[in-house]
Amino acid sequence: MIQKAGIVVFLLLVVAIAAPAASPAGISYVSSDSMSPTLDTNDGYVQVPSGIVERGDIITFYSEERESYVTHRAMQVTPDGIVTKGDGNPSTDQAAGYPLVQQSDVSGKLLTVGDGPVVIPQLGTALGAITDYWYLIVAALGAYLLTAGLRSDRRRSRENLLRSRQVVLPVTVLVIVAGVAFVSLGGFQQTQVYTVTDEPTNSSATLTVGEPRTETLTLELTASPLAHVVTETDGMEVVNITPTDASGGAVTSPSNRLPQELFDTSEQTVDIRIPSQQTAGPHPTSIRIVTYPAVLPGGIINALHGVHPFVAAVTTVLLSIAPLYLLYWLLTDPTTPLRGTRRRLMRKLGDR
Repeated sequence: MIQKAGIVVFLLLVVAIAAPAASPAGISYVSSDSMSPTLDTNDGYVQVPSGIVERGDIITFYSEERESYVTHRAMQVTPDGIVTKGDGNPSTDQAAGYPLVQQSDVSGKLLTVGDGPVVIPQLGTALGAITDYWYLIVAALGAYLLTAGLRSDRRRSRENLLRSRQVVLPVTVLVIVAGVAFVSLGGFQQTQVYTVTDEPTNSSATLTVGEPRTETLTLELTASPLAHVVTETDGMEVVNITPTDASGGAVTSPSNRLPQELFDTSEQTVDIRIPSQQTAGPHPTSIRIVTYPAVLPGGIINALHGVHPFVAAVTTVLLSIAPLYLLYWLLTDPTTPLRGTRRRLMRKLGDR
């Protein structure tokens, strides 16, 4: 019973972490030090429904200017909106040029106990390690379920043997939930807010009114026939993506040849173009890259991603696992005992 409860808690935790940021409840983490020392970079938190936002609440809200969700403290609640500020920032978001936060943009607030929020130290770091080594974790959990089932089999009576479906089904559910979580969390996003000025400057963080900007980024991207990569941008556009070899030079390969590894992750040069801006002020840009199993045509995966990345993750992971589970039902007898055949034979021989 304790083992099953632990597995259920683990699955609920994975679902909570994989829940979209727009969900009223879930677990997430901060990726900057704007809330330090309350929340340091990569610290996790528990998000609950916001209800009525009051001064001092730490809220998560969607910022159109940043094209992302932001977790900051409500400094003042006015009829026109909410004034927000990161505990580690010198000034409010509104003093930096961002508009007042509307109640409709607030997705939730942080669960607090006493005077401070519930903090999960270095959750982001742990999730990064899980994302990198998810296959080892799934294999370990699958082995644990199997060995736990075999141990319990020794305590079962002759009429109550452990069937293969009692192991295969939980492992399949575990793999699906873990796969959805890792696809959802495995996306890469890079943001940059430029300041648009009327006069040219030497700062790389500024843009000049009426002049476009072309820049080059170096990102880790996946090149594989088994993966479909979705790239979305805001405030800029991708002009070209060029793979590079270990020495930093550009490489080319015939389109009809497979990479040496099924999942080849390498540095690639991404050329981006920021269109000219007509007014001075902040100009947020972002690029997000998500890798999905290539089980559907690219256009369909792109459409599912357009609905919501979580929808694309669930669909592609389910379609990846479903054929294997179907083969199991077609080629094996789910009621077959995992152990006990030899034991029954010895009993029969002993009765003679």
